[in-house]
Amino acid sequence: MKKENILVAVIICIAVAGVMMYINLNPKQPVAVIQDKMPGPISATSDIDWQEYVQGMELAKTENKPIFLYFYADWCTYCTKLKKTTFRNEAVLAYLKDNFISILVDTDKKQELATQWSVRGLPTLWFLKPDNSKINSIPGFVDAKQLLHILKYIHTESYDKMNFQEFAKTL
Repeated sequence: MKKENILVAVIICIAVAGVMMYINLNPKQPVAVIQDKMPGPISATSDIDWQEYVQGMELAKTENKPIFLYFYADWCTYCTKLKKTTFRNEAVLAYLKDNFISILVDTDKKQELATQWSVRGLPTLWFLKPDNSKINSIPGFVDAKQLLHILKYIHTESYDKMNFQEFAKTL
């Protein structure tokens, strides 16, 4: 099996496991306790330094940084959840800022890009090399802890050396 196919399968398994864990959280548990399970505090003021598509692709080449390409829509429930939780986590924000060029694409306004990148559902997260070549994508919601692990896997180029399950054991 190709490394990309294995990576997709592993990432999907992690996403499903995360959703199952989220669903199984005690609904009577206070929000503060749920937030304590995340890898860092929620940031009320920080934001991701989102780039426009063309400028971000060029910036990645110039700065030799991998790309975090995020497809969303304002009406998307899980996109809103990512924005309010995962994308406000300080550890995720810091890691993205230091190690990635983050590109935001509104699929309602940039339908041709969504088609070009084979976006079939929202949210969709793509990870690219600095030369804009594809590494892999993840469909759906990802919590802060999962995203941080995936960002580290991509940034360290561990996908060339091992599958995600092997990498996860090193964390």
